Amino acid sequence: MVRMIGLTIGIAFLVLPALVFAKEYVVGAEAGRDSEVDYYAWADGKTFYVGDVLVFNYSQDEHNVIVVNATGYDKCLASSNSGAFYSGNDKITSTTPGNKYYICQWHCDYSDQKLMITVLRP
Repeated sequence: MVRMIGLTIGIAFLVLPALVFAKEYVVGAEAGRDSEVDYYAWADGKTFYVGDVLVFNYSQDEHNVIVVNATGYDKCLASSNSGAFYSGNDKITSTTPGNKYYICQWHCDYSDQKLMITVLRP
């Protein structure tokens, strides 16, 4: 029983910091998700951690958010297993460390509307 309580407390100490210190980032800041935003400059200097939330605000008639892998990011291609968001106010929580890739399916190619971030462990 004491062992189980210790294990539960240990797990709480691993998970709790990610929840307590999570930050919310509005992608593109005031401009939201738009073809005019320089996503490279927006992400530059920011450090993202597991538990952080990316908020994508955009006109749902003009844009979307597609979660892709590195190849999809480089080639602006969504696959059938890509996560797709169309609400105009999407919140995506980083649940694992690593590189994360997001594109607008309709504007990735010609206006470079894509975002790559690296998510770290807290």
